Amino acid sequence: MHCDVNQIDIVDHIWQCVRDIEVDRIDHGINALEDEKLCTEIAKRGLGLTVCPVSNRFVVQSLTSSEIKKMLQKNMKVGINSDDPGYFRAYLSDNFLALINETEFSLNEIRQLNYNAFETSWLSQERKDEYLKQIDEFGRPWF
Repeated sequence: MHCDVNQIDIVDHIWQCVRDIEVDRIDHGINALEDEKLCTEIAKRGLGLTVCPVSNRFVVQSLTSSEIKKMLQKNMKVGINSDDPGYFRAYLSDNFLALINETEFSLNEIRQLNYNAFETSWLSQERKDEYLKQIDEFGRPWF
């Protein structure tokens, strides 16, 4: 199960998603950074956070690149996603390109964002392992 949370002062609602609903993924969830204990709990549980930089630019006037970096530093399983690509005119690759153009992400950070997306997906473990292997094979020349 997942919850879509991306509003100002929404930390209490994120806690409800984590504690009461026991979600395994939080769509958006940048506001979790407002509460260190919440960040720790999300990381401990290995919950996925699907962040959509281009739609964030429309909603909060920022790609939230610095927040994404903070989530990575806190070992939170943040991944890059697209949010309503027909409306925001941005598919997954466009979200990555916008993010990379705004803030310098290392190859390892980009790799981790991709890993996190697959690790927190609802695919079978066998399929996840296949995709993670492909990420490693593709990135081998650079890592």
